[in-house]
Amino acid sequence: MKKVLGLAILATLLATPAFAGETYVRNEDSWSNSVTKTDLRLDSYTSSHRDEKYSSSADKIYIDGDVNVGKNYGGAETISYNEFTVHTASADLYGKYSETNWTKVGGTINTTTNAYTDAHETTAGVR
Repeated sequence: MKKVLGLAILATLLATPAFAGETYVRNEDSWSNSVTKTDLRLDSYTSSHRDEKYSSSADKIYIDGDVNVGKNYGGAETISYNEFTVHTASADLYGKYSETNWTKVGGTINTTTNAYTDAHETTAGVR
């Protein structure tokens, strides 16, 4: 019982509030350290395919020369083809285009981040 009473008295003396006009000094230190590690594996596959079909055609008819209608001595009509020519041109284009692309990107990203903090605070005053 004597030990308990002695400890209670000692605790009361240590926990006594400051008296007016009492000076005090407070020092506080804090440290921290953190480490973050990342191991990221990356695999990316891309596949694309494109098909195109096309068709094109053109036709053109044109006439060169002259056609003259006239009358002969007997009164009958005559037709004269003076360098008369009929031209026809055409073109056709048919086709197909195919394309396939494969892309693979792979790798590993490793990172290590270290963060260190160190703080010190000193306070002094009169209560």
